[in-house]
Amino acid sequence: MKKITLAIMGALITLTSYGQVNTIVTVPNPNTGPGTSGLRAPNGTVAHTIMQGQYFISASDLSAISPTITSFGFALTSGVNTAANGTLTVYLQHTGATSYTSGTTWNTAGMTTIYNGNYNIPVGSAAANVDLTLPTAFNYTGGALNIAYEYTASVTSASVAVYTAYTASPTILGATGASSNIAIAPVLGQTSFRPVFRFGTPNTYTNEVIVLGVNAPGKYPTTFATPEIITADIKNGSNVALTNIGVGLSVTGVNTFTNVQFIPTLAPGAITTITFAPITTTVFGLNTISVSVLPDQNNVNNNVTLTQSITCDYLAFNPPTGTYTAGVGFGAGSGMILSKFTSPVASTCIAVNIGISNDVNSVGKAVYGVLLNSAGAIVAQTNTLTIALANQGTKPTFIFATPASLTAGSNYYLGLAQTAVAGSTYYPLGAQTAPATPNNYYTAAITGGATTLLTSNLGYFAIEAAFTSTCGSVSISELSHSSLKVALYPNPTINGKTTITGLVGMNTITVYNMLGQTVLTLNTDKEEAIIDLVNQPIGNYLVKITDADKATKTIKVINQ
Repeated sequence: MKKITLAIMGALITLTSYGQVNTIVTVPNPNTGPGTSGLRAPNGTVAHTIMQGQYFISASDLSAISPTITSFGFALTSGVNTAANGTLTVYLQHTGATSYTSGTTWNTAGMTTIYNGNYNIPVGSAAANVDLTLPTAFNYTGGALNIAYEYTASVTSASVAVYTAYTASPTILGATGASSNIAIAPVLGQTSFRPVFRFGTPNTYTNEVIVLGVNAPGKYPTTFATPEIITADIKNGSNVALTNIGVGLSVTGVNTFTNVQFIPTLAPGAITTITFAPITTTVFGLNTISVSVLPDQNNVNNNVTLTQSITCDYLAFNPPTGTYTAGVGFGAGSGMILSKFTSPVASTCIAVNIGISNDVNSVGKAVYGVLLNSAGAIVAQTNTLTIALANQGTKPTFIFATPASLTAGSNYYLGLAQTAVAGSTYYPLGAQTAPATPNNYYTAAITGGATTLLTSNLGYFAIEAAFTSTCGSVSISELSHSSLKVALYPNPTINGKTTITGLVGMNTITVYNMLGQTVLTLNTDKEEAIIDLVNQPIGNYLVKITDADKATKTIKVINQ
């Protein structure tokens, strides 16, 4: 599975990971777009028997480094299938430059060798970090750095190791090249795609607590009539054990709630998950969820804030706002990308909204929605969508041919199925970058079966389950039976918008609020019409459709 970045999606917070002795600082900084690459660092294949790379690292990327660098490493999204290893040499150099200036000529003159030794590429499909202890600490005096590394393989693999990488296109960040022959020097080519670097620096903190992430639904349905559970991952970033750590949850917006939990003791470098008291959310609209700890020696990571929408009948982990244009998929292969969820009550899943990326190669390709049970068996499948240009950057609704009855307390997997296309690669699932995403995304074969946790942070995916509602909205299946043969979805709205389809000839569409006041009127001769209620208050509305023969249909829609 691979991610390509088609647009920079806003800030992605660089998480700084702390151990008892060292602080691991990942670079580059947040203002670049995430992705993956098997061509920018030792990938274990014969084609990359010799691999050279040289890059520029800005001063802002290195602001968290203390006076010395004690380790260097890479972050991988997946390793090789069989053992692969060789010799790696890494060089560093202070520079007064503000951009990459080394061109395409391999040159380490004036650079300091910080590591020269074995490099074992991780084996397995899970994400992994490789941190190499430097024999002598590098004295970092501030400013920008030039980095270079050269790898010579001893044992190769047939598979390719994939590294987490970042792009800042059109900025040139470095140059890289590879050769299958140790007697032939690689030809370097400039690139804006740079792997993530991990620098270790001494940890001097004695009071440092980190909110790593918050696991809360981006959308939660009142149809469940069940309190939601919010959890948070907390890490002790100090070099000593901490006791009685207070962690606060604050929910503001249309629903309000506060709760404090205490961690009795946490070892240096340890991570624990805390569970807050259940919160009952009954009012439609947006909430702001914030988890925080008390001020300490490093306050940049003391808080994580998320936006949540309380809906009638939608459940999702992705935020209720934002765009999903970055692409994730299986290239030319097939497979499923899934979001794991538990239905707290017996319910019926009728559809799923799925974000479609802006990957131009996805146009004309076939995808569909799928629901798996806890054993990985396919229990429901939707209509197939042949992706059109109009679908890109949107969240089409995929309707299950037969609504799926879910058992209370059971786990399910819901998401996108990507079909294989010979000789063509595409990445159809839309992603939105985020500081820390929940550990609930999985992959599976196109036929179902065992699911594999996606440990790499590729952002939030737009996967939104729609349930039969108990709060007055009209379900998708109910809308398909009408004398006018029209349908309205999604219902409730998404970001204030819903679409009427199946229109024939000239139609007048009028939207009323619950006071009977007209808030929108439009005439159209198109087959589809978008109803935009983004500037209207959250709540119930009536959409009246009148055709040229004066036949009418009125549909209740929830604006959220």
